[in-house]
Amino acid sequence: MAQLHPKSSAARTQSAAATGARRVVLPWAMLAGTAATVWTITGGLASCDYSARFSLDQIAFQTVQVVSAFPAIINTQTGAIKRVCGAPLRDEAGDLLPGQTEADPNGMELTVNLVSSDPNNRKNKPKCANEKDFGIKEGERIEFQSLSTSKEFSTVAPGHFTLELDCYEQHAGTQGSGGCAGGGTKSSQKAKAVNFRRDALRCDKDKSDTFQNVAVIVDHTGSVSGFMATDQPLCKNASNFAEDTPGTLKPPGDFIECASDPRYVLVDGARQLIDSLNAQDRVVALGYSEKEQVYAACTDDVVCQADDGAGSYTIVEGLACTSDTDCITSSKAGSNFRCGPRPDQTKATVPNRAPNDQLSFCYGANAQKKAFNKYGIEALAKYEGNGRSPVYEAIQAGYDFLKAFPAGPVHPETKGNAKHIVLLTDGPDTCTPNDNFTFVQPFKAGGQCRKECSFTTVRYKELLHKMAQDGFPIHIHVIQIQSKGHTEPDETLQELACRSEGTYQLISTASFNRSDAEKWSDSMSRAILKVRYALAGTWRVGFVDNNVKSEPIGQMRAMRGRMKYQNNLFQSLENIFVGTAEIDYRFEELDNERDTRLTFRRACAVDTDCDAGAKECGLNSCTPGGLCRNAPAPDGLPCGPNGKSVCCKGTCEAKCEGLCK
Repeated sequence: MAQLHPKSSAARTQSAAATGARRVVLPWAMLAGTAATVWTITGGLASCDYSARFSLDQIAFQTVQVVSAFPAIINTQTGAIKRVCGAPLRDEAGDLLPGQTEADPNGMELTVNLVSSDPNNRKNKPKCANEKDFGIKEGERIEFQSLSTSKEFSTVAPGHFTLELDCYEQHAGTQGSGGCAGGGTKSSQKAKAVNFRRDALRCDKDKSDTFQNVAVIVDHTGSVSGFMATDQPLCKNASNFAEDTPGTLKPPGDFIECASDPRYVLVDGARQLIDSLNAQDRVVALGYSEKEQVYAACTDDVVCQADDGAGSYTIVEGLACTSDTDCITSSKAGSNFRCGPRPDQTKATVPNRAPNDQLSFCYGANAQKKAFNKYGIEALAKYEGNGRSPVYEAIQAGYDFLKAFPAGPVHPETKGNAKHIVLLTDGPDTCTPNDNFTFVQPFKAGGQCRKECSFTTVRYKELLHKMAQDGFPIHIHVIQIQSKGHTEPDETLQELACRSEGTYQLISTASFNRSDAEKWSDSMSRAILKVRYALAGTWRVGFVDNNVKSEPIGQMRAMRGRMKYQNNLFQSLENIFVGTAEIDYRFEELDNERDTRLTFRRACAVDTDCDAGAKECGLNSCTPGGLCRNAPAPDGLPCGPNGKSVCCKGTCEAKCEGLCK
């Protein structure tokens, strides 16, 4: 049997991955402190087809998750909620694109998951075996009652939701002290609208339009692994961090201090997401970096491996697998076996296939395809990330692929198979010219000219308009951890999530103790579960608050407080909001490290939104992502009509001396 390196990626992640997988399959195990009371309920409504099938079994509320917040227009007469995601999008003639509005928000939308106890614990079993979607949909029954927003009989009504708001405040990147430092008035308010946005019917093995289609994209760039340009030997000065081109940096002295992801939670989170999908759900994994570009994070050579007792593993030739169980059942007494990729597969994806063919080969629902993706992520997107970040290129690759697949039946309500991109990243695109692009490297004597990544063709505005013209057919969910150089939410990723009816979450990892593996893992597991339960649809809760209109334009803001859903019909709800152990309905500073405030912004549209005298490229001008700059735009940033000019010392000029040619 061939020797496997004792420090292979598979060897170092098996325990963490297994722990994460258990959290996803049994989410109540991670909700410590929640008293789980089980109640008897009745069967699904005859008027609701196969999307509502809870029956006379032990199904109760387990938790309430607040996922995201977006400024919104709340229509108190009709109950409609419309997100206000950014500056109105216009065509080349300057006319508003369909669905766009110039109206100001009059409140906030909270994206909410209502989560049940195990839906498999009922007499009439789910129509997909081992149902892993614990999210409760409209029309399903909990404790004898159907969840309904209808005016005739509403068990999920605006008056059931209470927002305890501490304040809106500036998001400072890392935690402040005391909270609401900029002031703010505490308020307690009832929602004015609530509805359920259905993106797919509950899984039915005989109805393919109920299956989820997911492209999970994992950041594998220099900031993730610790290859950062810095003048600090222990990576302590965050203001001097930048991803650099591959091959220009020596390894840092202390990876765990430099890396944004020392606990590999991006990879483990992606693996957990795949494990949390139903058997019929389809998935494909992608990775991206400047060194490897955008690639299928998939390997077709997954084999059983045996622990030799000394920290090394040997490959069991001829014994393929899709999980550890396949190896355990075939193991010899006394041996510790696991499933994983061959070491020689860590430098290649699926051999002898073109990039698009690789994605097609890796995309699928069966256990083998999911193993190819899960172990491919571990082998290809975990260690030795290098270079800058082509985020937009990766999103477009996943978007173009999902648009073409699958070509299945179209359901009259959901309009077809639900399609999602789930992006796990530590920050913004740094490959294309934007405010996060370093045109001249400042850390070396004399500076170092840098151009955009050689293979990138995607610009943010072009990507945004392309999706808008398509009608945003694919939902984008973003989970962003903080990197040393980027502790703020990325406004462009936030906007893509908002406009596509997806979700956005920022995990405050910059404050985490780097040795506290449990906190890193638990925070990512919670974020993954929130995405998982949002795939088929989410509850949208609208709170009217005219103070949102007066929030500063072009500034990243944070919403601090908590939300409760209370209804005497459901006794199990009482257990969710007792004490302080449960955190999924709270968005505040939970302890001295975890900051779960909800981030949002009111985007600027033109430079004068930021300052009456502001001009393009100058101080207080408006970025393409809708934030007001607190300094002039970086020299070299494209500006002017069609981006043919460049920013130079705060003004838009035909050229700028001293820049890279």
